[in-house]
Amino acid sequence: MSNSQTIPSNVLKSFYNSKKTIKKNSSSFYFAFSKLDKEKSYSIFVIYDYLRKLDDAADNNKQEIFNKLVASWEIASKKKRVIINEESNIADKVAYVFNFFSIEKKLMRDMINGQLHDINHSEIETLTELEDYCYQVAGTVGCIIFNILSPCKSYNRKAVINVGIALQLTNILRDVYEDANADRFFIPSELLLKYRIQKNELLNNHTNKKTRALLKYLAQVALSKYQDADLIVNQISDKKNKNALSLSIIIYKEILLKMINNNFIDISTRVHVNNTKKLVLWIQNKQGTFLSKF
Repeated sequence: MSNSQTIPSNVLKSFYNSKKTIKKNSSSFYFAFSKLDKEKSYSIFVIYDYLRKLDDAADNNKQEIFNKLVASWEIASKKKRVIINEESNIADKVAYVFNFFSIEKKLMRDMINGQLHDINHSEIETLTELEDYCYQVAGTVGCIIFNILSPCKSYNRKAVINVGIALQLTNILRDVYEDANADRFFIPSELLLKYRIQKNELLNNHTNKKTRALLKYLAQVALSKYQDADLIVNQISDKKNKNALSLSIIIYKEILLKMINNNFIDISTRVHVNNTKKLVLWIQNKQGTFLSKF
């Protein structure tokens, strides 16, 4: 993408439905990135919309829908030039965004492999396997978003991936009870063995001492990954883009801190950041580099 190129208005208009999807399904993500210029925000919304569809299909064992979404991407990603019109599907729009911002297509292949883990109900044995999975389903998203927010392609990829892992670990900790009741388990079996926990203990909304110790350990792993946040935010020169990225990270880190402060006693209550707190975080974030204060 050259600096003179812009996404045509008719293409942005076709992205609008994805904006509605993200606003409905991820208020935190929407709150952070809706403040960007339309070209970047709508592009991120399209990526999110496609990945949400993939994730929903994997989580609900809808193999046929999942396969169609993957096949559509594989076809669209091979096109040298993607034309967007009223008949374009979501994969065409994603391919357009990838081409426009010169995003490495391997990132989407890695993401799909992570979703295949979910649809195949593959068991995670070790912490390393968990971090690999978190890279696939979240670190890849971080790299995609960074490419949209910054024209610089020589970025600290390791730091971006670490923050993506932290975000996904936050998701796993927040949803551990809900996932267990849906027969989805992401905590490595070696950690369950180390802390002498049976999987069915995660079905209890009120945790015991062993379960709390395990969840606190994973929370500390996530916090250590969040330490790379300033490294990636400070690589972005545009102030608006920088603020949007840092705000998205801050909100998720706030969720993790709330869970830690709650001591993981009742894991059935889904922790979130209310709109008032988001507004406070947004104001504080605009006043300076806020991530390091956590």
